[in-house]
Amino acid sequence: MNEIYYLILLPLVGGLLGLLINRLRSELNFLGFFLTLFFAVRFFIASRTQIISFSLISFAGIDFRFYVDSLTGLIILFNAVFAFLIWLYSLKAVSKNPRERFYYIYIALALSAANGIVLSGNLIFLLIFWNLLVFSLYGLLLVGKKDSSFAARKAVIIIGVSDFIMMLGIVMLFVKAGNANMPLSPRIQLTSSWFIASYILIMVGAIAKAGSMPLHSWIPESSKVVPASTMAYIPASLDKLLGIYLLTRISYFVFDISGSLPIRLLLMIIGAVTIIAAVGMALVQKETMRLLSFHAVSQVGYMVLGIGTGIPVGIAGGLFHMLNNAIYKACLFLSAGSVEYRTKTTKLDQLGGLGTRMPITLFAFFIASLAISGVPPLNGFFSKWMVYQGIIKFGKESNLWPIFLIAATFGSVLTLASFLKLVHSLFLGERPRALDKVREARFEMVVPSLLLALLCIVFGIFAYRIPLSNLIFPSIPFRVNGIGFWSPILATILILVGIILGLIVFMFGTALKPKRKQIFIGGEVLEPEEISITGPNFYSSLHNLDLLEKTYQFGEGGAFDFFNYLVGIASGLAIIFKDVINRILVGIYKGIGRIISGLGGFISLLHNGELYNYVGWIFLGGIIILLILVF
Repeated sequence: MNEIYYLILLPLVGGLLGLLINRLRSELNFLGFFLTLFFAVRFFIASRTQIISFSLISFAGIDFRFYVDSLTGLIILFNAVFAFLIWLYSLKAVSKNPRERFYYIYIALALSAANGIVLSGNLIFLLIFWNLLVFSLYGLLLVGKKDSSFAARKAVIIIGVSDFIMMLGIVMLFVKAGNANMPLSPRIQLTSSWFIASYILIMVGAIAKAGSMPLHSWIPESSKVVPASTMAYIPASLDKLLGIYLLTRISYFVFDISGSLPIRLLLMIIGAVTIIAAVGMALVQKETMRLLSFHAVSQVGYMVLGIGTGIPVGIAGGLFHMLNNAIYKACLFLSAGSVEYRTKTTKLDQLGGLGTRMPITLFAFFIASLAISGVPPLNGFFSKWMVYQGIIKFGKESNLWPIFLIAATFGSVLTLASFLKLVHSLFLGERPRALDKVREARFEMVVPSLLLALLCIVFGIFAYRIPLSNLIFPSIPFRVNGIGFWSPILATILILVGIILGLIVFMFGTALKPKRKQIFIGGEVLEPEEISITGPNFYSSLHNLDLLEKTYQFGEGGAFDFFNYLVGIASGLAIIFKDVINRILVGIYKGIGRIISGLGGFISLLHNGELYNYVGWIFLGGIIILLILVF
């Protein structure tokens, strides 16, 4: 039981000591993150065979308790894994940031809060760590490549409002059910309007943490100003794990949404809209981190969609996709950060041809790109395939299933299209002369990306044997049947054969006979850089479609940004209340003025300068004093 406290305290103690003893900062942070990973592995192994539950304290009917089951063990393990990899990557990537010392304490605080959230066996207890995580998020976002104060404020406002909504839902649950423990037995059926409202309010907090639309806009905003390591840790990894964890907990461990078709349809609609809208915005981006940030939002849609099906294979697929997304999205952000570290830019039209200069980064980025696009036999394909099956089986309950299936599959197509553009922009095509001296990133930055890319391969080819059997299936409270026929090893062999044949044809048909011609326009010879086609030009024709162009203009202008509407409402209320308060204050001042003026007039009448009046006042005063003394 005492080891539970280690998971919360070790990273925090290591971070604080590293902040105080700057000379030993790296060593102390290493101890904090490594020991946390060690105990996380121990808890993961223990959670496979037993449930650990004990109360810390009971107060006012609230049971502040810890609870560890298979789902807890899974999230705890990967919280620690990602934190350790981000720490390793940041040793060089953030070394020149003036706020580097504070960056590590915020990473440590985020890990402590995240572990506290997952270990909490009561929703009210969870709220304490949930708000602590918001504080650490604000601090992390302040450690930016440039002024990131606006992005930090935007994130805290959006998440803060959604957390307040979630808190209201938890209070409603506690008042009506008498406790807010996780899990609840029996689970609450969504037959009462009170419980339906409670579930929806808590769900808002969960999907906001995961970064689902319409509560997503702080992620693209942050991508413009914070380091790649922060993006890889918070919106790409930690927030996805925690947001989808909470959504799964409340959907199938506290409430039971499997019997409520309207609630499941609501989740699936949110998921489908998130997939299409976010990937559509990613398709036309011209900056690496911003493009990746929209994909971080889009992938949440698959998780919410799978959980919303209420079908075991779909729910398992949503959880598996949560894990896969955290792996390949962190890999993509870290690889893009390595490119930025060497080139000092993330603008796609200023990059290209880096594949020969940064081969390991190219490999990691390319594998993660295929994984997020759902290309077999990588992990992203398998989890999406499970979500598709859940949607098809959902067809027995609703005729709307084709819409969700089309949205999910079309989202994968658009994802692949945008990553073809991104891979070409970064690693293929013509290399600008300014980048001729670029070399591979530092060892500390390459290793995390490479390990995550290898996980994409392993979790895809050996999906049945490793992640599903040992991580996902033990974490859900029901049996998963009917995954369908899929042989990852056979598919891998066939794909490798196809790639080898393609390389042979390419080598003997084109690669060995390159021809470079001079390009003339108006009799003038153009330089190679002048005629190269950069990634941003890939889908420029989309802007010729009036409907899409208007939609993109609205999107870039903030029409779909919940934050803008929140600020507008707050500003309107501020103007209204300012006017009301001004009127009240003016009324009070005028009233006080009339009272003082009246008293002054009355006293002026009494003091008229006649001697007998003053003698009378003296006698009256004496009588009053005498009466006071007597009584």
